[in-house]
Amino acid sequence: MGMRGQKPPRGSLGRELQGCQEFAKVQADLMQVVYYLGPEGTFSHILALKRFGKKADLRRCDTIDAVVEASLKDPTSLGLVPVENSSGGTVYDTVDLLIRNCQHVHVVEELALDVRIALLAKGDNVPQTIYSHFIQLKHHAEWLHRVYPYAQLRAVSSTALAAKKAASSKTAAALASPGTALIHGLKILKEPPNKGTLNVTHFFIIQAGRPAPIPSSPLIKTALVAALPNVCGSLHKFLGPFARQKISLSRIVSRPVPGKPQTYVFFAEIEGNSTDPTIARVIERAGKLSESLVSLGSFTCGKRYKS
Repeated sequence: MGMRGQKPPRGSLGRELQGCQEFAKVQADLMQVVYYLGPEGTFSHILALKRFGKKADLRRCDTIDAVVEASLKDPTSLGLVPVENSSGGTVYDTVDLLIRNCQHVHVVEELALDVRIALLAKGDNVPQTIYSHFIQLKHHAEWLHRVYPYAQLRAVSSTALAAKKAASSKTAAALASPGTALIHGLKILKEPPNKGTLNVTHFFIIQAGRPAPIPSSPLIKTALVAALPNVCGSLHKFLGPFARQKISLSRIVSRPVPGKPQTYVFFAEIEGNSTDPTIARVIERAGKLSESLVSLGSFTCGKRYKS
């Protein structure tokens, strides 16, 4: 029988049991909550495990939007979101969400993951449909058309979901992490040829509220969201202060403003810490050339992991 409805034992045993329960609750409360793009087995999940291990309470979300929303609701939590892939390019869902929530969220850290991929299937049949995330399908499209010219390529929200779909059909396959083969009972059919080029996905760790102090690091970046006047040369003028002080821009993305045709907002990253007096002055000057300029904070660029 269970303990439901029963009173805890009295005496030292009761106090010890109560103490253990209270300690467990405190430990759970102290664990860092980290939201990631699920389901389990995605590259986001793999990176979350490698970065945080068992020291965090990892909670999966179905979409990037859900990761950001969950992080905003709990300022003590962190969110892990993909921002760019070396083959597929910018993850615009993430950039758009950062722009939309720039007043309420900041970037804590940038991480990178070397992406390993394999073609997984339930059996040895020639696949009629191949599922994967659109970035992986784009990166390996030429190879897939060569080895399975008649297979249909279907994009899904994650490589983990692709593996799940492949597991439910004898005529389907998935481009996914080899580790997901064990989860879904799949076998590795083929591995893409190694052309000596890495496929790397960059991620942001985000958090709501005020940015925390930045630890010392050899590389620190600052993220900015700039709305510029809709006039000729506005972007050139905005970039001028950074160029004159030889401050490198490592990323700049233009996004349309919903409901305002021909109007754009820019997500930019500069190398340097916003607390540095020179960087602070340049950001101030650039702000005067913008309709609005919001900082998402300065953050460290962490290590690169292997999937």
